[in-house]
Amino acid sequence: MTRTSPIQLSMSSGEVSPLLYGRTDYQRHQTGLRAGNGWLPLREGGLTRAPGTLWRGNTLGDAAGRLIGFIFAEDDAVVLEFTALKMRVWRYGALVGAPYELTTPYDAAAVARLRYVQSADVIYLADGVLPQQKLSRLALDNWTIEDWQPDDGPFRSDNTDTASTVQASAETGTVTLTASQSIFSADMVDGLFQLRPFEYDTIPLWTGNTAVAVNDLMRASGNIYRLAAGTNTGATPPSHTEGTELVDKTNGTKWEFRSDGRGVVRITGYTSPTQVTATVLRRIPSPCVAAPTYLWAEGAWSDKNGYPSALDIADQRLVFAGTSQDPRTVMASAAGGFTEFLPGVEADSAFSYTISGSTNRNRIIWIKDTDRGLAIGALGQVLSARSTDNTIGLSVLTTEFRKDAETGVSDAAPIAPDGRPIFIGRDKARVFEISYSFELDANQLRELSGPAEHLGAAGFEEIVWTQGKQRLAWIRRTDGTLAAMLHDPVEDVLGWVPLSLAGGAVESLAVTPDATSGDDVVTMIVRRTVNGQTVRFVEELAPIYGVLAGTQPIAEAVHYFAAAVFTPVPDDDTFAVPHLDGEDVYAWTDAGDYGPITVTAGSVTLPDTVGRATIGLFDATHEGETLDIRAAAPDGSTLGRRKRLLPGSGIRLHRTAALDVAARERALGKADHTGKFVEVIRRQIASDLTTAYSGVAELQVSSGDAEEVSLVFRPVGGAPATILPFAAMIRQEGG
Repeated sequence: MTRTSPIQLSMSSGEVSPLLYGRTDYQRHQTGLRAGNGWLPLREGGLTRAPGTLWRGNTLGDAAGRLIGFIFAEDDAVVLEFTALKMRVWRYGALVGAPYELTTPYDAAAVARLRYVQSADVIYLADGVLPQQKLSRLALDNWTIEDWQPDDGPFRSDNTDTASTVQASAETGTVTLTASQSIFSADMVDGLFQLRPFEYDTIPLWTGNTAVAVNDLMRASGNIYRLAAGTNTGATPPSHTEGTELVDKTNGTKWEFRSDGRGVVRITGYTSPTQVTATVLRRIPSPCVAAPTYLWAEGAWSDKNGYPSALDIADQRLVFAGTSQDPRTVMASAAGGFTEFLPGVEADSAFSYTISGSTNRNRIIWIKDTDRGLAIGALGQVLSARSTDNTIGLSVLTTEFRKDAETGVSDAAPIAPDGRPIFIGRDKARVFEISYSFELDANQLRELSGPAEHLGAAGFEEIVWTQGKQRLAWIRRTDGTLAAMLHDPVEDVLGWVPLSLAGGAVESLAVTPDATSGDDVVTMIVRRTVNGQTVRFVEELAPIYGVLAGTQPIAEAVHYFAAAVFTPVPDDDTFAVPHLDGEDVYAWTDAGDYGPITVTAGSVTLPDTVGRATIGLFDATHEGETLDIRAAAPDGSTLGRRKRLLPGSGIRLHRTAALDVAARERALGKADHTGKFVEVIRRQIASDLTTAYSGVAELQVSSGDAEEVSLVFRPVGGAPATILPFAAMIRQEGG
């Protein structure tokens, strides 16, 4: 027999895949767990109880919805609640107004499709079906939403069929467009249309010191000008792009800018396949009025051609992609001009680019600004747009598109902590990160979910990032539970755990900074069944307790769900929790732990008066479990040898009020056997949980002989618990 006491210094990898249970040489195995539901791995290596949630209210009519964070400053943030045709505003856990409501064009299906990007007090919204919207904050309880369709493009590619021509009836005002073939349709109404002359046989190029008459037209620098005054062209050609300017003082020559060669209209009425009416937005060049032209182009966005389903802001440009007719085209505004989409040749001009490849298999799903340009997620690929000149950024002159991976993406919006995109794969079972390699001068794909691939079996639906001390991504899973991913690439820390929410199903996530400390707050819509009725709560993940070395009272720890917090003055024993009427709840207080207690007529009465109480739902499925504890043997591997866990194991705790531990035995073909749970911190009978302890405790836990033996950690009520290194006393047969 061999008796040893192997130590596990870190649990920062969280749960590891069952396929890694035998990889004792693998770093993630050495710092991993078999189970971690309800626990969080820490960057420092410990394991702490995951936070519970704070109930803030219900969605409008308990309807399904979507949460969007709106952050104007670190101390000025709100969460927007979108339900069918309505928007409400939450600010630091409370509804704004009485409450304030804004009518929107988005039904329930559109709400689920929403993509958005914020710029100062404005959010641009797209869903791929409706015209883009501009949501503006005028005050906390005063918002506007309106169609957002720029007058300067973008446009699809020019027509190239010389037999298909269009002629305008006038240069300005309300005009009629007449086509030689059937090109118009009713679903083009409200869309843009562009005309360019294919020849200038009636407008000469500007020449110097040439006799002219008022109203004569000439061309210079690609523009059309009308002589407004004078009889001589002068010595200097006109170059202005608006209004009338005196170009030659000696001759009194004044030129009026008429057109840059592009005429733009917005179609207002459909007459027939060959005729529509329109309002001129940019003067139509006179040759397009005098004669038909085949150089015409449809607006990129309309009921006919679709609307973008992806958007972001990159290099001071508003960038869109993913319309139904041009699913592989990226359209970027002018730098600093979000409404300017007419393409040009200058570095700050608007531009568009169609990525080659299958348009159906590889349509663009999302775009994301990153530290190396623009990441582009498609149905079957991940690409990037980068500038070849860092001093200019993305532009028509410098942008190059590269394929980074043949991995498709899901429709979940990506995150980009530290500028590196992290996204959910097309199969919704994996999470990937793209980072730049200086050695290869290329982006590289890394599967972050690989060490815990089993957690993806439930499906990943949505991912958000909290830029707090612990660097956590929170991922909504298809079954309504959460997965937490601890990710610190600098320290090579990567850990995964699941988190169930006492029967609740998460339907939406949003992240905003809190009002004081700057830590991020995760706000959720959680579907629950309360007293037999389906409700949808707006809940916030509570702060993670126990990660600091301070003296925060343990009564402030929140490990219950849909919880309400009370601080009565003076102390009281009766509390109103009408949102959990009919349910069994628990109370974590400054006098200890109570429950279960059934909420009756919307309230509960505790056995004692307390000065602070957190009352909510307890999740009895939370449990942490180590991997098989293996001791070294002088004659090689101990795999398959029976072992026994002995009393005398040690564990280091940090600010822990209570924790129960048991041994679990496993043998192939037999049911798991869990021993008796014992208190790590021994308490006298009926003593209150009012003190947190830090230090080393002895574990009086033992097992029978088994092929595999592990330790199981279970939380006690609402008591905080943080586990640091532990050493298990194990006796191994043989050796």
